[in-house]
Amino acid sequence: MTTKPRNIRVVAALIRQGGRVLLTQRKPGRHLGLSWEFPGGKVELGESDEQALQRELREELGVAVVVGTRCFETRHIYGAREMHLLVYRCRLTEGEPRALDVNAVEWVEELRIQERSFLPADLPLVHGIAHGLVADD
Repeated sequence: MTTKPRNIRVVAALIRQGGRVLLTQRKPGRHLGLSWEFPGGKVELGESDEQALQRELREELGVAVVVGTRCFETRHIYGAREMHLLVYRCRLTEGEPRALDVNAVEWVEELRIQERSFLPADLPLVHGIAHGLVADD
């Protein structure tokens, strides 16, 4: 008998400025440590996607954002967990991104985004950005 994977709702921000995208690198020692990803995290019980994204970006990067439209959605199974990833276009409104609860923060040129080692769930979005398939708002 197989066990159904535990479903985890995760939100991430697509933040663009001048042909670059804001990325974060996971801390070593965490699941898939040192992989690159779009900033964000798990939605906690009672939070909306927007609230979770604003909280995560404040905690991880020390910034405030306006959450815009959803631009990407996927599901990916990591062992016993199924991650439901929802990506929203966001705009920075306060603060300069810094690595508070991540290993690193970088602005990466959209055309060079595929040069990074990403989490598997992020790869379809990375491909879409690199090939101009994910339009800016």
